[in-house]
Amino acid sequence: MEILYDNRLTSAELSSIYSEYYTRLVIIALRYVREKSAAEDIVTDSFVSFWEHRDKFTREDNKIGYLLTIVKNNCMNYLNRQQSFHKIEQHLSSEKQRMLNESIRALGNFEPTTFYATEVKQIIRRELDHLPEQTRKIFEQSRFMDKTYDEIADELGITRRKVTSEIQNVLAVMRKALADYLPVYAIITLIMNNLH
Repeated sequence: MEILYDNRLTSAELSSIYSEYYTRLVIIALRYVREKSAAEDIVTDSFVSFWEHRDKFTREDNKIGYLLTIVKNNCMNYLNRQQSFHKIEQHLSSEKQRMLNESIRALGNFEPTTFYATEVKQIIRRELDHLPEQTRKIFEQSRFMDKTYDEIADELGITRRKVTSEIQNVLAVMRKALADYLPVYAIITLIMNNLH
């Protein structure tokens, strides 16, 4: 095709084509992209591209056919981008769902008492080691050897009241030492049963 520069499309001709075809081209684009603002942007961009390549036309060329081809190609590009975005969103959504499922599974398997058990055992052992020997013996015999208060009192030659008092003191010490580990009584019970 021979390019005749003196026969190029003029701005008045472009304005006339724009006025006559803009709405029709938006309707065509809207059929494919299904979003009015996107269709309007596509047609506007198509007219810009059409104007930028105006030196390729002669007065005899099918300008409307060329403009329709630009609109078609811009719609295809838009739809391809939308498809790519959709695939990325699906990937991100499935990755988010996988992470959510993993968090749910991890929380389902999480046992707070097991998580803190080692640390709690260490605190209890440390507190027991700091007790006076007789107090520690009373507590260990009660909790670890399942002896009755009367059995402990007879064995150590003290009153049952003294045994009760010493155990209450140790429990108070343990409650204070384990204040950050709630529920304290549940943890103490768990640990006391599994410490020896």
